[in-house]
Amino acid sequence: MPRVLSYTPSWLTRPSAGYDLFASVQKASSLAAINGTKAPTNGQRDEEGYRGPRRTIAYRGTEVFVVVDNQIRWSDLSMLKENWEGLHRNGSKPIEADQNTATTYKVLDAYTSQPIRQLSVSPNGQFLAIASSHTVQVAILPSSSKFDEQSGASIKVQLHTLGPTTHVLKESPLAGILWHPCGSLGSCLVTVTTEGGVRLWELNKCDRSTFDEPTFAIDLRKLKSAQSQEDNVSPHRIGTRRGFSADMIDMEIASACFGGTGSREESPWSTMTLWTVTTEGDVYALCPLLPGKWQPTHTQIACLTATANTRRISSQDLSISAENDLALEDEQWTWLSAIDAQVPYLSIRDDDFTTQDAIYDRPDNPGPIPRLQGPFQLVAERSEDFLEVSDIHVIASRVDAEELMLGEDDDSEQDVLDDTDGLSSAVVCLLTIDGRLHLLLDLEGVEGQWLPAIAPKAAGPEPRNLELLRLEVLETLSAGAIVDEEWPTFSRDPFSRYAFFATHSQGVFYFSLEPWVNRLEDEMQSVTTNRAQIRLRAIYDSVNTLRERILRFDQQGQSPGANACIVLQDSDVGYFLLTSTDDNTHPHAVTLDLPRFVTIKAEPFSDDPEDPTTDSYNEEPLTELVTRPAYKPPPVFWYDWTLHSAIAKTVAPHRRRIMQEHVRLSNATLDLMATTHRLISEKTPPLHFAVADLISRCQYMMEDMAEQLKQIRVAAARAEGLQHGGGDDTVKGNNANERLESRLERARMRDVKLKERMGRLKRQMTKLEVRPLNDRERDFATELRHLDQATGSQPGEKDVVAGNGHSNEEMASWWQRYEEIRHIKEGLVKAAEDFKANKDENQEGGDIEEYGVPSQMRRRKVEHVMGLLERESALVDAVTARLDRLGVGISG
Repeated sequence: MPRVLSYTPSWLTRPSAGYDLFASVQKASSLAAINGTKAPTNGQRDEEGYRGPRRTIAYRGTEVFVVVDNQIRWSDLSMLKENWEGLHRNGSKPIEADQNTATTYKVLDAYTSQPIRQLSVSPNGQFLAIASSHTVQVAILPSSSKFDEQSGASIKVQLHTLGPTTHVLKESPLAGILWHPCGSLGSCLVTVTTEGGVRLWELNKCDRSTFDEPTFAIDLRKLKSAQSQEDNVSPHRIGTRRGFSADMIDMEIASACFGGTGSREESPWSTMTLWTVTTEGDVYALCPLLPGKWQPTHTQIACLTATANTRRISSQDLSISAENDLALEDEQWTWLSAIDAQVPYLSIRDDDFTTQDAIYDRPDNPGPIPRLQGPFQLVAERSEDFLEVSDIHVIASRVDAEELMLGEDDDSEQDVLDDTDGLSSAVVCLLTIDGRLHLLLDLEGVEGQWLPAIAPKAAGPEPRNLELLRLEVLETLSAGAIVDEEWPTFSRDPFSRYAFFATHSQGVFYFSLEPWVNRLEDEMQSVTTNRAQIRLRAIYDSVNTLRERILRFDQQGQSPGANACIVLQDSDVGYFLLTSTDDNTHPHAVTLDLPRFVTIKAEPFSDDPEDPTTDSYNEEPLTELVTRPAYKPPPVFWYDWTLHSAIAKTVAPHRRRIMQEHVRLSNATLDLMATTHRLISEKTPPLHFAVADLISRCQYMMEDMAEQLKQIRVAAARAEGLQHGGGDDTVKGNNANERLESRLERARMRDVKLKERMGRLKRQMTKLEVRPLNDRERDFATELRHLDQATGSQPGEKDVVAGNGHSNEEMASWWQRYEEIRHIKEGLVKAAEDFKANKDENQEGGDIEEYGVPSQMRRRKVEHVMGLLERESALVDAVTARLDRLGVGISG
């Protein structure tokens, strides 16, 4: 995990100017804040029992937009940090909040009648989506320079209501607002309601009509049962009567997200796939979901074309292809052909006149309405009866680089893909109300599917079952810590696709899948099929996601709601995480170390103190960095409350004169003292708890300070020893050269011991190594087994020898063969002896006349026959010796 460098910085804590960005201006609500109750915010009506996402902090670069008192405030984090450091660098005193409010933040003049629940900045930075529980408004943001140029504490922005007759209080609540990754210049907004209404808004700041009606709208409940493009799948309009359906209960959408972010390392279908999850845990996918004008990534169309060509070539044999697969391939081929036939027009960004983006039109064939894929079945060893899901996060699968570069030169597109690491399957993450994280793996993948143009007359083949493999379930909340308004949310990590953050009422957690992602991908891509299930099972059991609590919230005196954190990376503020609690009035921040600077501490070879490998200079760092959150004084310490004014408001006017007179023993004085005691007793308990907590923290601080001083003394002693060339008390002598020689000698001894240890390990490994048998040794072992089975078989055994396939009759022929060989040997030996006896009697000339063969040739033939006899004798002797070793007696 990234190492925590510091918690909430001083330029975001009281009494800095950055704290004023989150501070409430409601002076009258201080007592309610102390007692833990909510105060009214600018007269806005708050919904009781609201359960939904809270994303009231958005960012554009280092600029942040925060909702406080139902107002949208703007500020720049780098500016706040620079101003704070400048004041303290020059030795100036901090400016009071009232004097510095104008320079701290500015308020956007965007009025809304409902409490704001979500903020989202478009990818191009031109639009700010403002959503309540039911309504959506879009503000056109000026550039960053214009925010600084405009004077005053308020900035007037152009505000449009999105769907004046669509997103209203009488309609379904909002489940999420998303910006489409393939939207033209990042200006396509997608709204998803809890009833399953999905609407695409292609916004144009120069055309007000684009904010009135969506360019594409579908109802997921109708789409689930639709049969063709002719069916009506549009959402219900306001005022229309609706019949009852079981999907009203089963398909209550909890959250939605896109399968990709538009990166060129992601699979091509991921950026145009909308994933939705119901409150009961049913997952659906809608692909392809595209606006009328869409902008592909650099490799998206090339990857889609390469995949379609590969599948089309591999499916030429119709006998091995299913009917559904052939129809799907034809639809995708038609869709891609329509895209390839287009001539895209180039659009220039407003902020960069050198960048041109290719804009395509959405193809009309095979149809504009995609098929709803799902629900996905969860495959797991331990199934849970009920899941109450709050948010979904999908990590896209990586693009197939080999398929993309098929037929290309090795160096032609070398820099197309920056990173090809990762899984070839998508990872679906579900977060439940009780703080459980479910990691699911989509092995088959989601591709574009469309409804047929005409409803089929006959029922076609049943669609395949979609499954999600559950890998791991992680806990982040204890059973007693769950509150009524709990709604955990996800946040992306700017550095890694396989890392993300989760925020709930108890704090912020960091999760990373990198420890096991590459290992699982290697096993999935391995061509070796030997015991693949066993290896995958071992990987499945060894899945260990990195989980760490980054931030812990103190819930004393605060509301349980916590906003989804934002994570940004900038050269000025660094790797920065920002969130808030208690209606955005208490900021919390963490500065993290960059992932590339994280180092792993190496363990020593041995725990033996006499082992030179446990050198005191390499055993541990000189100092251990311990990061603690800074102390935040509770609001009771700066609450402006006077006893005299409180009594004046409580006591009747005709009795207030007693406060100006001497104390007298009377009923009126007793009533005044009782009233005063009651008022003080209401105010002092929060103050008592705050003071007791401060005293406890002071005691802990003294103990920690003593421990830190001890570590500093140890570090100073080591540093002094290093400065004089030593540092070890066992080294004798005052001469620096002697100490250096001693250290060098210890290094040599350590090197010698390491070499000896390496030699011992090599010898042990040599002994443990088992050399495989060659062919001759295996044949000899087989022959010995046959002999053993032939000689050791009893009359009652089976006819067939197990494992060899030879019968006992076949094994009994070995004795006959041996007897025949022995008889042949005796005959050959006798014939050779007779021939040798007659050889000397014959003369050379006579031999030629009698046999017609020269004597030299006969001599060579005789020598050859004798060699064969000797070889046969040696073979018989070897077989006899083997049988003797086997304990088999040979008669005759």
